[in-house]
Amino acid sequence: MATDPRRLRALEIMARVKRLETEDKARAVGEIRARMSTFEAEKEALLGRLTGESRIEGLEGAPYLGRFIRSIRQEVDRNTAAAAKLAPELARAEDALRDALAEQKTFEILHQTRLREERIEKAKREEKAQDEISLLRWGQPDRV
Repeated sequence: MATDPRRLRALEIMARVKRLETEDKARAVGEIRARMSTFEAEKEALLGRLTGESRIEGLEGAPYLGRFIRSIRQEVDRNTAAAAKLAPELARAEDALRDALAEQKTFEILHQTRLREERIEKAKREEKAQDEISLLRWGQPDRV
């Protein structure tokens, strides 16, 4: 049974479509991770700023230190909360990416299997043709 060339082409197209869908999902995961990374970087910068600027050298800065520390802590908490809100979205996007990768791989494997079957069938046809040629030559009397 020879594989229909249209079917091979359709499998190739489906594999390409699934690859593009997978790339879109991977891009979405990357964007969410970038946002989470931004929140984490801002949080680290704020904590570094808190560590570096929370010392007072004179009495004139003492009344402002408490508000400064509270303000920095509130901003850190906001960044932590924003990152926590993104975590479920990231999990859903990663699940969708895994599903898309599995689908893409299924079509790629199916396409490769059909190509391999086609190559095997072609080799069998060629071998059969060679056998027939050999039988025809063997059956003919020698001409000198």
